[in-house]
Amino acid sequence: MLEQIFTSDDAVRDPAKSAHSPIRNFFRGKTVFLTGGTGFLGKLFIEKLLQCEVREIVLLIRSKRGRTPRERLQRQLEREPIYTQYSRDANYYWSKLRIMEGALEQEELGLSEMDIDYLRTHVEIVIHSAADVRFDLSLKASFRTNVFGAQQLVNIALRMRKLVSLLYISTAYSNCIQEVVEEKFYDTDVDPEEMMRVIEAIDEQQLDTLSPKIMQPWPNTYTYAKSQAEGVFRKYCDRLPVVLVRPSIIISTLEDPIEGWTDNIYGLNGVVTGIGSGVLRILHLNADYCVDVVPADLAVNACLAAIWYTASQPYDAADGNERVFNCISRTDNPFTYRNVRDFCEEFRGKIPALQTLWFPTVTFIESATLHWFLQLFYHFIPAIFFDIFAKMSGREAKILFLYRKVQQFADALEFFTTNQWTFKNTRMRKVYESMSEDDKECFPADIKLVKWADFMHIYVLGLRKYILKENLNNLEQALKKFRILKLAHYTVKTVAYLTITLVAFVLLRSFWTNFVSYYLSVS
Repeated sequence: MLEQIFTSDDAVRDPAKSAHSPIRNFFRGKTVFLTGGTGFLGKLFIEKLLQCEVREIVLLIRSKRGRTPRERLQRQLEREPIYTQYSRDANYYWSKLRIMEGALEQEELGLSEMDIDYLRTHVEIVIHSAADVRFDLSLKASFRTNVFGAQQLVNIALRMRKLVSLLYISTAYSNCIQEVVEEKFYDTDVDPEEMMRVIEAIDEQQLDTLSPKIMQPWPNTYTYAKSQAEGVFRKYCDRLPVVLVRPSIIISTLEDPIEGWTDNIYGLNGVVTGIGSGVLRILHLNADYCVDVVPADLAVNACLAAIWYTASQPYDAADGNERVFNCISRTDNPFTYRNVRDFCEEFRGKIPALQTLWFPTVTFIESATLHWFLQLFYHFIPAIFFDIFAKMSGREAKILFLYRKVQQFADALEFFTTNQWTFKNTRMRKVYESMSEDDKECFPADIKLVKWADFMHIYVLGLRKYILKENLNNLEQALKKFRILKLAHYTVKTVAYLTITLVAFVLLRSFWTNFVSYYLSVS
């Protein structure tokens, strides 16, 4: 399967080719400070950087849910399948990983003086991948993590003696108020540091009321905070080796370190999982719009390649946008929502999930009014019947609650599914073209080479395995349930159409009878 997806072979673990990899040689022996190491991309960065034989990865990790930073990391290394060599040589991982307890929303990231001194004297590369990606987060909470955290990181980076690159991973939608998003910094409406002070000074309840006006025209707190965070890094481009990469929608891995891995249900992951499980049956979007997605391992490779590329490019104050890169797919390898639906329909009868609620099918509606009306028949009325049946069977009624959550999810995505953007990626393409043939094999990042038909098979299997937690050993049982649901779906559909036809016939006959009677009485 892998040979069909990429035109080149997988050479990441080929020592002979890796030895001639300029990118790997660049990272070999360096100390990297990584934020967001317990997040989706951060987990992948750890494994890829270890493949590059870095000297050390310094991780910023907070205590959470009663677990210390070390306990959280150990749990991650033991449970996530992407750490392919951990079970064989755990000591190697721990010899390369240094934990520093802290948090983005704290002064100096919550680090001790000893920790900051270590960063100041050892770190050569900073990768800032930490972020709170929730769309419904309050403006104050989103700013504390995404903007204040960026400012605190910059303050520490200014003291790093050996720093050669500071990568900030933003999002292609940080400037979603622009129809065309170029590889450049955009002006912020106000100074980000001043905005932080204003937001902190306003009462939380009052701020929630003012947030829509403050953010306008941004659709949510996440995209607005990310745009402001970009403004923080822009201010220090002349003093720090800032590299800004804007990936679009990051989905599961293509192949490295394993196929189809993901750990979240954000964005397209949630859409495809919802469709495949028969839960999401109607969406408000234009089927011919592009869904700009990038496999996670390609995004990680693109970031590392951008660091390597810019490290040899002197910063030009006259061209302050030199280090901004859009990592996207629409320009080079477009993929539409119609394609998503077609692939979901292709695979639904081959690898269905046992947890499927109903026969997987989805309808895309462009009209907001019609979409609102049809939700009643596609989602909420069926949910009520499911819950009634569950109560009669002595089980918990939870489908209506599930559909309320599904609707919140769909509403959050609506701005992105009903609008279209043009992303420029000229600089990112220069990075791809500057890579050696060995690096193109060791760090595949060019979205042009992805065959969506083959990737979608990997993608759907990955969602089934890592999100729904179903292995293929239940496939026969799932197929049996799928056939029953398919029969039930078309039976219900046939009955519904016949009922509608019968009602229409009765009404039409009644109208005709009344019309004839009236005409005869008049004449």
